[in-house]
Amino acid sequence: MTRGQVGRRMVPSYLATGGCGIPTRNTLQGLTALYATGVPPGPDHSPGHQRLLSLLEKGALSVAETAAYLDIPVGACKVLATQLIDDGLLRAEGPSQAAPGAAAPATKELLERVRSGLVALKD
Repeated sequence: MTRGQVGRRMVPSYLATGGCGIPTRNTLQGLTALYATGVPPGPDHSPGHQRLLSLLEKGALSVAETAAYLDIPVGACKVLATQLIDDGLLRAEGPSQAAPGAAAPATKELLERVRSGLVALKD
């Protein structure tokens, strides 16, 4: 062990996901918000699934935040989350959809205006 480590065993990611290594969908990003739907987990859901769901009972978290709280890699969190989304226990909203009134994606016109403003500041 190196200095600073606390004797923690490293657990391979595939154990946290029940042996599955690839998410069933490729739409989740680190900033994707996860929401519990209120549907209870079934007997076939792993302890990892149940921990993720109990974490989201209090409100939405991003994929990255959820992974950090669960102390698992983001990739493993994506696998667990997509399985729960497929089963109807979670829903996900992308960063641009996460909050009402959130900023819309930048348009070409807006970017050109910002560029013009920066050039004017330089001169």
